[in-house]
Amino acid sequence: MRATETLNGFVDSGCTIKGELEFSNSFRVDGRVEGTIRSRSELVIGEDGIVEGEIDVARCLIGGRVDGIIKASEKVILHASAKVNGEVHSPAVVMEEGAFLEGKVDMASGKPPAATAKKVADAKS
Repeated sequence: MRATETLNGFVDSGCTIKGELEFSNSFRVDGRVEGTIRSRSELVIGEDGIVEGEIDVARCLIGGRVDGIIKASEKVILHASAKVNGEVHSPAVVMEEGAFLEGKVDMASGKPPAATAKKVADAKS
């Protein structure tokens, strides 16, 4: 968690949320979430946490399991206990030794550099 953010909420072990979850500050999942998670902040998935669905946040720190799509505008960190099956879209992905990732990883920024864009435009002419 960043020093300026506080924990907004959490899903504790033994709890399940089905549907959509949106939050403002940092949020921690030690239980289970089935659905969509959205925020402009940080999501922490503890070692016992499970997320099945789509995650769209700024930063995602994973110690548990994710089955689905992860979109992080800043960074995804997979701790040694992480197990991810699906897609990861983020400009920065950090994996600790022992982390498991099976699926697609897209680290493109979404915008080609100006020189590349000019070459593409010239090729179309």
